[in-house]
Amino acid sequence: MVWDAAVFSITAAGQAGVVCVTPMAWLIALWCGGQYVRLSGGRPGSWGPALVGAALGLGMGIIFILVSARAMPVEPDEVSKTQILTAIITVGGIVICAVLSLFTAKRTREDMPMIHNSNRGDVVIDLTLLIF
Repeated sequence: MVWDAAVFSITAAGQAGVVCVTPMAWLIALWCGGQYVRLSGGRPGSWGPALVGAALGLGMGIIFILVSARAMPVEPDEVSKTQILTAIITVGGIVICAVLSLFTAKRTREDMPMIHNSNRGDVVIDLTLLIF
């Protein structure tokens, strides 16, 4: 994953603060929803993109937890604030990435040409959506 490599390499270079850009990285979920629909051939079902997005958000949350716990010093009186921020980033990432992925999956599905089965079993692509 590109985000993992970027965060870990920049953190190794001494800039652990890069992990604070995690909410911006949630936009990767937009790409994931579209890719899910393209790779599944546009088959219906909203659980797939949601699960892909949620897994992405969870992965980013775990990266945030690891980097913030290991590389970012925290004062003893700020531990509770750090834990709350970590929980918000992790849970928020799961929910927001799932929603963004679903949104893009829905839009991608709407933009794909309709596929119909003819009486002979041949697949016919309805190109009327491409005209308008």
